[in-house]
Amino acid sequence: MNMRVQANAAAGSRETISIDAAQEFHRRMAIAIEKVQAGIWAAGVHDLVGYATDFGFGHGRGMQTLALKTSRKSAYLRFKWETVLSNAACDQDQVTEAIRSAIIELS
Repeated sequence: MNMRVQANAAAGSRETISIDAAQEFHRRMAIAIEKVQAGIWAAGVHDLVGYATDFGFGHGRGMQTLALKTSRKSAYLRFKWETVLSNAACDQDQVTEAIRSAIIELS
């Protein structure tokens, strides 16, 4: 799967992404939501996790925010676009730590 963001020459500095990258981004965000849901449930909080996203597509577009909420608490996962799509161990560790922190915050 090609995850590289390719410049759209016709749009000047505007960037486009492939459908594969967009789908992978959403898949990875969904995995984070699932892990937080399972984590708070295991911690005894039997509440549905609600979520919303605020993100910009493409390389260098700033922070990608995933807001998670139970009926009483909220937590926010913030990553760079590249971190979400990265397979590098350091980036995966950052995502894992953010998920762990959200579980603690929501439990």
